[in-house]
Amino acid sequence: MKRLTFFEPIFQELRIRKILPYLPKGGVLVDVGCDQPQVLIDRVCEEMKECIGLDIVVDPHTHGNVRILRQDLQKKIILPSNTANVITLLAVLEHMKHPADIIRECFRVLKKGGVLLITVPSAQSKPLLELFAILGFVRREMIEQHENYFSHDKLHTICKDAGFKTVHVESFELGCNTFIRAVK
Repeated sequence: MKRLTFFEPIFQELRIRKILPYLPKGGVLVDVGCDQPQVLIDRVCEEMKECIGLDIVVDPHTHGNVRILRQDLQKKIILPSNTANVITLLAVLEHMKHPADIIRECFRVLKKGGVLLITVPSAQSKPLLELFAILGFVRREMIEQHENYFSHDKLHTICKDAGFKTVHVESFELGCNTFIRAVK
C-alpha cells in the first residue's frame, strides 16, 4: 500500500473540487488514472449511471455501478468507442510519455457532446513541486515520474488536434495547476 504524505490528500481534494461543477450527472464517468482508493469515483458514484476507473495500480473489481479495471495508461484505452459522457484525468497527463495519444483515446471513448476534464501541474510549478518532493510534502517518486509540463497553448493544441470542438484552459491554485475542459 502506498504511503501518502500529509499534503497529497489536500491537493487531491482541491483538484476534485475544481472539476465537480463541470461534471455532468447521470451518465457514464471514466476516471483515467483513478488510483486506489478511487476517491473521485467514491464521491460521485451515486450521481452517475456508471463509473469506470482505469489504472495500473488497482485491484480490478465491480460493485454496483462501479467497475475498476487494470489498464496500462500508456496504451490504448480498453473501452469501446462512444462509451463515456465524461472522462477525467486528474494529475495524470503529466505522467504520460505520449500525452497526445491519451487525449485522442479519450476523444474516441467519449460520446458526442461528451466532456473531458483534466488537471495538470503548470509548467511554472515544476521548481515548487521539486522542492515539495525534497521537503517530503509530496512523494518524490511521483514528481520524478513527470514526463511533461504544459503551457496553456500546448494543452489547447493537443485537445484541438484530437478533435475536440470546444477547449477551455485556465489556471487555478495560484497558477500552480491548470484545468482543461474539452467538449467533443
